[in-house]
Amino acid sequence: MLYPSGPMHHPGHTEQPMGSGQRLESLDAVRGAAVLGILVINIQLFAMPVAGLLSPTLLGGFEGWDYVVWAIGHVFFEGKFIALFAALFGAGAVLLAERHRAAGINPWVVHRRRMLALGAIGLAHGTLLWMGDILFIYAAMGLLAFLFIDRTPRALLAWGAALYALPILLTMAAGWGLTLLPTAGFIKLASASPPVHEEITAAIEAYQGGWLTQMEQRLPEALTRYLVGTPARLGWLTLGCMLIGMAAYKNGFLTGAWSSRAYARVVGYGLGIGVPMSIVGIAYREWRDWELLSGFFFSTQLNQLAVPFVAAGWAALIILAFQRGWLGRLHWPLTAVGRTALSGYLLQSVLCTLVFYGHGLGLYGEMGRPTQLLVVLGVWLVLLIAAPLWLRAFRMGPAEWLLRQATQLPRPAPPCPPVPPPRSPDAG
Repeated sequence: MLYPSGPMHHPGHTEQPMGSGQRLESLDAVRGAAVLGILVINIQLFAMPVAGLLSPTLLGGFEGWDYVVWAIGHVFFEGKFIALFAALFGAGAVLLAERHRAAGINPWVVHRRRMLALGAIGLAHGTLLWMGDILFIYAAMGLLAFLFIDRTPRALLAWGAALYALPILLTMAAGWGLTLLPTAGFIKLASASPPVHEEITAAIEAYQGGWLTQMEQRLPEALTRYLVGTPARLGWLTLGCMLIGMAAYKNGFLTGAWSSRAYARVVGYGLGIGVPMSIVGIAYREWRDWELLSGFFFSTQLNQLAVPFVAAGWAALIILAFQRGWLGRLHWPLTAVGRTALSGYLLQSVLCTLVFYGHGLGLYGEMGRPTQLLVVLGVWLVLLIAAPLWLRAFRMGPAEWLLRQATQLPRPAPPCPPVPPPRSPDAG
């Protein structure tokens, strides 16, 4: 059995766990919410240059509702749902390994093929469509995460927390070191790259152009993200979240095996710790007058430290809503989006690039953050309607089917029937 029939031994656990089918639905519901939540921040990378995430004041119009939308997104969404998505990726790896072992299949062979196929999809997605791809990074880190597949939940949590915190602490230490430099040296270091505003102008012109013009901008951005950002920072954050997700699956948190009271406590502690930490980061940025380098080395890192807490609070809140029936009519559409998460993630890119890039409406760099939210709501509506309709006719999403086909192992040939011994000539 994939799941034990008795309650999980966890402090505060007083209720019987849900059945295995319900547990898989709770996992899908959290995954569906993660796919939708990711777009709240990703929309900024679709709609404006990446410098807008480094410092929102660089793009102008940072006041009123524009500021409110940014602040809410920063505190409750930025980094939180991408971390939750990575954690669910790790949980899914454990789930599939259990199924393969139960079927007598070597899980490492299947996982390796799956990651190679996912990496190919991600590489095509990142270089041909949108530079903010995460699939290639997930594939690379997924190979490393599988090395921890048999560790205990306690060990997975320890390794995950350490790997996640490592790049954050190193970045903060680097920022502190920069403050010790003479002022002239600090300014020289800050201005070593081309002026930020020139990069912003070049990005807007490129993405408002045709597909080939976009490629000149997108390809170096994607390769920098893959080859520099991943080994330096993104990879460690992602791997840490995957290992934490493996632990959260094994101890029953992500499968709905805890009591409602336990989930309510996680909501309180997660949001109670993480939200103030992100708010302090915003206050520090305002105190430093939104200076770029200090914002990255300190404020951004405070928000990054808050990510696991807020992500855990979101996950617990979604599972609690699932247990209590608060989702109502949203239950099946959200679960359907979770079951077609890969297809939904790629569909988001198709729809958003059609709105913002030159091969579509060409609105890149021309839409403020409040208006961007209208696009987010529109894409959410498309996914929540399309996913259930698709699953009425098919068992899985189109991207999931493609990944399944690339992962399937060749079936062994059926055994040949035994050859009868030759008969002697004088046999009757």
